[in-house]
Amino acid sequence: MTFIRKPLLLLLVAACAASLAAGGRFSLRLLFDTSIALAIFPLGQVLAFSAVYWTGERPMRFATAVDTYFDGFWPWFLALAVVGTFGAVTTPIVAARWFSRIGLGCAVIAIAVSCRVDWRYSRGRLGRGSRRAIADVLVQRTIGWSIAVVYMLITSVPKAGSFLPDLAANLFGTRP
Repeated sequence: MTFIRKPLLLLLVAACAASLAAGGRFSLRLLFDTSIALAIFPLGQVLAFSAVYWTGERPMRFATAVDTYFDGFWPWFLALAVVGTFGAVTTPIVAARWFSRIGLGCAVIAIAVSCRVDWRYSRGRLGRGSRRAIADVLVQRTIGWSIAVVYMLITSVPKAGSFLPDLAANLFGTRP
C-alpha cells in the first residue's frame, strides 16, 4: 500500500526529532517509544485528508492522493529538523531556556507555510475552486488538529483521561 509510505516518513522524522531533542542523540528506545506515542498524528492527518478528499471530485486514486498530499509536509519536516538539531547541539541549560521559543517559532512558520501548500494542493491536484480549497484546508485542519489536541489532552494532562468519560456520564447520566 503506497499511501502509508509518506505518513510513516512523517512519523519517523517526528520520532527522530524527539529523540534528538530529548537526548541529543538518536536512541532506538526513544525512536520506538516515540513512534508509538506519535502514531496518532499521521493517522489523524490521513483521516482528516480523507474527509476532504471524499467530498469532492477525485481526479486520482486515494492512495496516490494521500502520497502526494504528504509531499506537502516539507514545512513540518523542516521545523522538526530544526527543533531536533537545536536539542542535539545545545547544552541542556540553553535548550531549557530556548526550546519552547524555538519550537513555537518553528510551529508558527510551519502552520503558515503548510496552509498555503495545502491550499495550492487542493487547487492544483484536486481541482477545487479557490473558495472550496479554503474550505478544504479549514475542514482538514479542524479535524486533524482536533484529533491531535484531544489525544494530547487525554495522554498528557493528569486526570484528563477520565475527563471525557466523566463528561459523558454527566451529560447522558450513564457510566461507561
